[in-house]
Amino acid sequence: MHLVSAGVVLGLALTTAHADPAATCDRLAEEARAEAAVLYAPSLVVEGARAPSVVDTSDPVAREGLQARAVVTWSAIGALRGRAVERVAATECARERATERAYRVLATGTRIGELAATLAEIAFRESKLPEVDALVADAAARFAAQRTTAYEVEELRERRGALRVRLAELHHTANVLAELDHDAPTEVDLATLATDATQAELGIAQSHASLRALSAWRLEVRAGVAAGDRADWFAIVELGYSLGQPWQRGANRRAIAAREKELAADRRAIPMQLEQLRRVMRASARALSTEVTMIDEEVAAVRAERDRIISQQTDPARQLVARFTLELIELEARRAYAIALAAARRPFAGDN
Repeated sequence: MHLVSAGVVLGLALTTAHADPAATCDRLAEEARAEAAVLYAPSLVVEGARAPSVVDTSDPVAREGLQARAVVTWSAIGALRGRAVERVAATECARERATERAYRVLATGTRIGELAATLAEIAFRESKLPEVDALVADAAARFAAQRTTAYEVEELRERRGALRVRLAELHHTANVLAELDHDAPTEVDLATLATDATQAELGIAQSHASLRALSAWRLEVRAGVAAGDRADWFAIVELGYSLGQPWQRGANRRAIAAREKELAADRRAIPMQLEQLRRVMRASARALSTEVTMIDEEVAAVRAERDRIISQQTDPARQLVARFTLELIELEARRAYAIALAAARRPFAGDN
């Protein structure tokens, strides 16, 4: 059926591995706080100045001669920028979490459902082992009574051996898949995952746009002491606005729209990869349903032929019944695998 190559699958898992989102979010938050702390806090400036002989009367502390100034400055816009920086970090954290959920699905990829299908086939084959042993024992008893040939007994034994070898292969496959899929998602809506990933990316673009929008404004309060021949305090409130802000607003909207268009066209982006996986899962589920129908038809034909001769009590008839029974076991094992695989993949395909 489908024997998994551990090396290939492990390589796929490693190439799609992703960092722990909790650790990444902690790092992003601390980096944002480190940058925002400077923006939130007032600044202290110490100046030594000599005013020219022509004094600027608009400067309340300007005077001719040497001065020492101590100034405390606080910017309201700077504080807002600090809050915006933390919001950027929060949106990047949201992207990390959405990306991690998507990576878990993409890491499993086309292996989705294989573990459940393999376990279903193992369970079916193991349930049939006593019946196969009984068929071999019956043939051996008839050979001992010289009612059948050694070739026919050996044929049944070889087919029983092949069944056991197949079981060993399936157990190996299941062990590999269980190790790789220990945190594999189940019944995930790929369309919802793609939407979440897109919204997380656009959230970052919007938070950066909000941060840029603050650059058009300036609101600063300065207060301090100037010491020359005598000391005196002063205070200045400064409000500024860039006339380019309306054009910036339009540019921000276009940048967000361009990012959305970029995500929709980028085949390497997570939303596109999830959509491709959804199409693969849908095509696979439909193909498996067709396969099950074809197997059912074959099972019905073989069972009808077996039932036609099962009432005969001759040794050749019993040998044919044994062969048909083994053929039915193989067909029904394939059927069990296909049904379980289709059932596991259907939710990822968006089908009910």
